[in-house]
Amino acid sequence: MPDRAPSQPPPETQTKEKDALSEDTVYPVYIYERTCQDIFDYCLREAQRKPPHEALGVILGFRRQWQGTKYVRVTDWATGQVESSMTYARFTPEGILEYRLALHDRYGSNPHTPRVIGLWHSHPFGGNPQFSSTDLNTFFKTPFCAEGNVFFLIDPLSRFFKVYMLRRSNESDALQLERVEWCTYLPKVPVGTVPSDELEGSLEGGV
Repeated sequence: MPDRAPSQPPPETQTKEKDALSEDTVYPVYIYERTCQDIFDYCLREAQRKPPHEALGVILGFRRQWQGTKYVRVTDWATGQVESSMTYARFTPEGILEYRLALHDRYGSNPHTPRVIGLWHSHPFGGNPQFSSTDLNTFFKTPFCAEGNVFFLIDPLSRFFKVYMLRRSNESDALQLERVEWCTYLPKVPVGTVPSDELEGSLEGGV
């Protein structure tokens, strides 16, 4: 299964999320194609700075269930001021406020707004990226340590786009960070006929 960031949209689209889900296969994570590409492009811009900088942001989306199988739908992202270098990236207090205000401006108090369900992070070194101990320590702390939260690890120079999820171990019931399968989707929007929350697309596979 490829690690690479998707470069082409799915060939077809459907109008409802359930139409895009196979009875045989439900991916743990579905990422809106534009959101996936926007995050990747942002990481690439940061990687092209002199010197390259790691990038960091929050993932927004929804937890869903299809025929008894739970999955996550990623719909948006945000970032704010980050202290970053070639070896680390972390939000400043101002950066946390910035992305929270940006989300409030974007969604207001709409009860159907997507929620922060994880983080995305880049290692712009031109190789096969791996989480650092600092990264893992962040994921297992509040507010990101929650079952079903997702984390993207990206190297835009080598075009790696890895997706992980916090899941419970069957043996210990403790949360563990697991690499999971994922795919992108595109919504098809009929003009003035279907509420936006009901729209989903068909899917293009990846990991």
